[in-house]
Amino acid sequence: MLTNLDPDVLLDVLVQALAAACIGPAFAMLFTVPARFLPLIAAVSGLTRGIRAFLVAVDVDIIVATFLACSVCSLIFIYFGPKMRVPRPIFTVPCIISMIPGVDAYNALLSLLTISDSANHTLLSENILVLFHRGMRALGIIFAIAVGIAIPPLFFYKYRHTKL
Repeated sequence: MLTNLDPDVLLDVLVQALAAACIGPAFAMLFTVPARFLPLIAAVSGLTRGIRAFLVAVDVDIIVATFLACSVCSLIFIYFGPKMRVPRPIFTVPCIISMIPGVDAYNALLSLLTISDSANHTLLSENILVLFHRGMRALGIIFAIAVGIAIPPLFFYKYRHTKL
């Protein structure tokens, strides 16, 4: 399982994590998140994308890897959100933005557009295959992001309004 972790793969994981560490705070600045939160958003953005990239590198399915990475992100901000007196979505949304499946969605839509123009049956069947493969993968990743962010609070916020 860990046999394909050569230095090139680890470098790719590191590059993806560093890119996400730049993307997360940049997206947060679009929505005027206070500057004091940007280093934490950068760190968790890089960590989240690094976890997903590492899990994909060790042959975990990308949908499962995305779910696990988003769950870790959500768990981190379940802890830090109340301590900083900030709602969790201010942190979680910028941190997961680098995991949106833009390439898969683009390829699915491109194949959908070429289906209407193709007269060749071989090309038509290839485009239908690409449409369903990439489209379902994009939907699966989006669903994994949503569930990975939404499920952990259900376990940890259950008793927050009751006195123990």
